Amino acid sequence: MCGGSACACSTLAEAPRLDLLVGDIGGTNSRFGLVPPGGLRPYAIATAPDEAYAAFEDAVAAYLQQTGEAPGRAVFAVAGPVRNGAAHLTNRDWTIDAAALSRRFGFAAVEVVNDFVAQAASLPHLAPDDLRRIGGPEPRPEAVKAAVGPGTGLGVAALLRIDGKWLPVPSEGGHVELAAVSGREAAAFAEIRRRHGRVSAEHVLSGPGLARLHHALHGGAELAAAAVTERATQRDTAALETIEIFLHLLARFAGDVALTFGAGAVYFCGGVLPKLIGFVDAGAFRSSFEAKGPHLGMMRETATLLVTSPVAGLVGCAALAEARSR
Repeated sequence: MCGGSACACSTLAEAPRLDLLVGDIGGTNSRFGLVPPGGLRPYAIATAPDEAYAAFEDAVAAYLQQTGEAPGRAVFAVAGPVRNGAAHLTNRDWTIDAAALSRRFGFAAVEVVNDFVAQAASLPHLAPDDLRRIGGPEPRPEAVKAAVGPGTGLGVAALLRIDGKWLPVPSEGGHVELAAVSGREAAAFAEIRRRHGRVSAEHVLSGPGLARLHHALHGGAELAAAAVTERATQRDTAALETIEIFLHLLARFAGDVALTFGAGAVYFCGGVLPKLIGFVDAGAFRSSFEAKGPHLGMMRETATLLVTSPVAGLVGCAALAEARSR
């Protein structure tokens, strides 16, 4: 058993190859699964609302009781920065600590990673049916991959190919300052800045951000993101404008991420874009994505894809565990 949180990563390579518990832990829901030795595809997948549990360990205990299994190892992808084998959720008062989990559940090894490290790690292992191209070219297999995910928050990570192996690169890129390029955007950003102090990318490009943007653009009663989307399906002009601006902002931000990492493809993860995909004009989206001045040619060669698999984070956890055990 791991004697301290600092050894949470290194012990995976030394652990016996027992069934693996994988978890994708967001600010709203937690998804768990089990993976057999040497495998990547999870089974016994279950999703539970975080609000049902006072602490993360309670959610793990409930899942293990439900399945009746006792996996020997675990990898958890967490929506927040990870330090010394532990993480605190950015959008929920939960702490996930590798050493504490080992002690309570008897895991031979536990690894806690940023959720978008896991999303990025999954990308080479997703099937064609797990992806939907948003205009642009097909992705180049060996090119740098970037993961961008508007959900409860906004995740960003990259995946680099080095010496024949994929290396995930974590970031907190979702918290960079977001720029407005039109008068309409500038006015909305001024309102968001007045209420929240700054306009980070996550403040706008997330589920709560969509609601925040709609209120900043149109005032009135505050609507949840689902209500804005529902109004847009009914052709409400205000909601349609909000979603149009949101998608332009998301495309521009994703282009900035591609430039930052030198990515050959950007993969959109998270729960927001799948709900908005019916509103996406691929040509307009690509125009916003590619509009990077002297780098227009390079951006035109950069693929944009939506990840449609709900278990990509779990696949990424399994891929990380498999890489550690080699």
